[in-house]
Amino acid sequence: MAKVKYGAIVGQVSGSIGASTHGHNRFGNYIRQRSIPVQPNTGLQLAQRAVLGTESAAWANLLAAQRKSWAVWSQNNPIVDVLGDKRILTGHMAFVMCNSRLKQIALPTFDTPPAKATPTALTTLSLTATVSLQDCNLTFTPSPLWSGGILWIRGCKTPTASINYVKNLFRFVEAAAPTNSPYNCTLVADVLGTLALGERIILWVSRMDSTTGLISPPREARCTVTA
Repeated sequence: MAKVKYGAIVGQVSGSIGASTHGHNRFGNYIRQRSIPVQPNTGLQLAQRAVLGTESAAWANLLAAQRKSWAVWSQNNPIVDVLGDKRILTGHMAFVMCNSRLKQIALPTFDTPPAKATPTALTTLSLTATVSLQDCNLTFTPSPLWSGGILWIRGCKTPTASINYVKNLFRFVEAAAPTNSPYNCTLVADVLGTLALGERIILWVSRMDSTTGLISPPREARCTVTA
């Protein structure tokens, strides 16, 4: 799905034109491909839906004062979308966002908004990948991360380095807590599929606070799989 800012000629479009469907929500206008939703019902999809459902149900059990505190926190901590614009989440969205990450990796969740700031991004990140070991080796700074710090790793792979648009291919790989750099990530092959010679691996790695569920902006690294 693409986000769009309209100019002076067209102020708003709704509905489908050809293969594109135009719409808008609380965060602005968007364009998506007109298609029938696919429900693969994979284990990963079902597990993620279960996490979101659990945290939405938990929101319903909060006290009114707790819900209000999340709404206030959301106003003071906007997210930044793909166009660089700041967007204000609802209190419910913020609660589910933070707690679903923690729930996904079996860490304790919480009912009140984070008292800490969002972590800063990794300073540097590089990686190598090999067919022989079926792994990715991540080298990063700062190292060590900090007490309670986690690497939140998302990634994808492409057949060649000539494919540049990959945002729609990213999948969650793992949340790891290495003591120091480098870190050997063997789950890349498990999640993205067996690594083949010449394939391109792209990872987005964020720093996550294990007590709040907040993650930094991602640092990107790319490499070609070698022998």
